[in-house]
Amino acid sequence: MYIYLGDCMYDVRSLQLKVFMEKSINYLHLPKVIQNNNRLDVLLALRGFACLMVVIIHCAPPRNALIYQNYDLSWLIFSHGAVAVWIFFCLSGYLMGKAFYTERYSSDVTGVINFWRNRVLRIFPLYYFAVLILSIFVYPDVLKFENWGYLLRVCTFTYHPYVSSQPIAFNDVFWSLSTEVQFYIFVPFIYNLSKFIIFKQKQLITAAILITSITFFIKTLFWLSFSHHINHQMGYAFKYWYTPIFNNLDVFLSGFLVNPLIKYYKSKSFTIENKINFKRFINKKHTAMLLMILLYLFTAHHLYHQELWGLPNRPGGWRTITTIFIFQPLTAIITSFFIFAFESDNYHIYTKNENLSFAAILKNPLRILEVLGNLSYGVYIWHMPILLRIYAIFSSDIPIEAFYNRLAATLILSVILATVTYYLVELPMTKFKKNHSFPN
Repeated sequence: MYIYLGDCMYDVRSLQLKVFMEKSINYLHLPKVIQNNNRLDVLLALRGFACLMVVIIHCAPPRNALIYQNYDLSWLIFSHGAVAVWIFFCLSGYLMGKAFYTERYSSDVTGVINFWRNRVLRIFPLYYFAVLILSIFVYPDVLKFENWGYLLRVCTFTYHPYVSSQPIAFNDVFWSLSTEVQFYIFVPFIYNLSKFIIFKQKQLITAAILITSITFFIKTLFWLSFSHHINHQMGYAFKYWYTPIFNNLDVFLSGFLVNPLIKYYKSKSFTIENKINFKRFINKKHTAMLLMILLYLFTAHHLYHQELWGLPNRPGGWRTITTIFIFQPLTAIITSFFIFAFESDNYHIYTKNENLSFAAILKNPLRILEVLGNLSYGVYIWHMPILLRIYAIFSSDIPIEAFYNRLAATLILSVILATVTYYLVELPMTKFKKNHSFPN
């Protein structure tokens, strides 16, 4: 039997099959593939923004450099590096959880091994290539026999800049990669545990509160034990407050729990899905973007005016309770909401997005924001040793001029080097990845 819709004729049976498949996707949450899309990957753009925040603060913006009608606006360029790293961690928690919740990997032995294998292929090649290059050309002291223990910790992802009382100079940002790799080890176990304890909204809220409370207790214990050292010495602040994975669990797991939150949201709202108007859909995303901007402004203002960052005689550690106890969960909540706002409506849709290229950017100029996101791993790794080499070169009697020059040179050189290693080291390794289930 055939019917006419407009100027075309359709087989009723094919229409019924199409309706059945769409209902199956909605009710059973089966993955759906959309072809020929050229949309902005918002999470990748956020990753690029966080990477830019780290580079900016490491280039040491000067105080009292932006004055307008007696208003000091210098704080606008004091991006909070710790907040940027927490954004990275929250995104990582979400994406690692999504890999299992969408059944890209199964939770059996084969799926878990494939997951770990792909994480190794993603992180290890560029990491160890950078360790080799930096050890030879930038930080040769680490190769001395008496420092081999330090190098061992770099190579086994147990590194942080103040691992000993007399730290050896090396790339400081490697600590966050160590923390991420440690989290990857636990992801399959966290997923299998969450499957058995999170069935409803109440369990999800309870898990979130419990995780936040445990992390708060751990941070409080460390702060009470080393409060003076954390407040006045950056080495102790890194060692006991900032770098340990247990002090960052709330950020990782906040992102991770966005996955069951979306699944719960979808299961409760699919019957009224069509009643949600377009304006409300846009407002959710706009609210998330506004909150992310406010997070940047609030934390930058606090870093400048309360933490007194960049002041010549300022003690090295973290000084305020707001930084120590508030910013981390606040970043986790806002970043998680940002992820939810942009992912909840397309969670089970695998989009075959058009490859990022000059032609794709011409058709959708917003996709230029993805460039730094794609290169963020390389830029993050290379910018510190580059900055170390060029810092003295870009000096000036005008502090803001020196800062702009350092920032521009660091970004340009980091992007160039990251592009080279992306195509020579990162990209070739992707062909060795294995996925337990579709799509690739």
